[in-house]
Amino acid sequence: MQRIFRQLPTQNGAEWACVRLGDIFKKVSRRNTDGVIKNVITNSAEYGLIPQRDFFDKDIAVDGNTANYYVIENGDFVYNPRKSNSAPYGPFNRYTLSEQGIISPLYTCLVLQADISPSYLAWYFKSDAWYRYIYDNGSQGVRHDRVSMTDDLLMGIPVMYPSHVKQLLYADILDMVEARLQATQKTLDLLSKTRDGYMRQLFI
Repeated sequence: MQRIFRQLPTQNGAEWACVRLGDIFKKVSRRNTDGVIKNVITNSAEYGLIPQRDFFDKDIAVDGNTANYYVIENGDFVYNPRKSNSAPYGPFNRYTLSEQGIISPLYTCLVLQADISPSYLAWYFKSDAWYRYIYDNGSQGVRHDRVSMTDDLLMGIPVMYPSHVKQLLYADILDMVEARLQATQKTLDLLSKTRDGYMRQLFI
């Protein structure tokens, strides 16, 4: 059972608890030592954890050079310290594919060990709720494009959560909003293509 180090004030009739990331996760130790798994995964701020071939249109990892890669399974979480505009402290995503994947040892891979909704946690880490902790306690390091993330810093990230019912409710709401956004984007893309097609026909 996770160790609660802070009980937050009641909000809208629901108490929130706060734990450290290291109290609810353990690091993945599975390695692709035999090289059997070929499904190389990349951790993208925009698209989440997706096959590298889908992201780059080719495999970047050299065949036979993935023995040190971590093996991730459905439900595992992966942190990438590389910064971007949409993830200023690096993307922190949940792996949702059924097929096992392998991921660079430059990333930190985690397995949930507590009775907290994985869907809720996935949205929590997409939020900026934990950014202040990194800003106050972390170092930007020598490289401007990466967070200097030590194990102690990562495992000390505060994780806030409400009751299990509220966790599921919040995750469902955000899932529905995300689905609407994706559907709207597809409609927008289709309309843009239709407009461009008319323009080519009208002005040639």
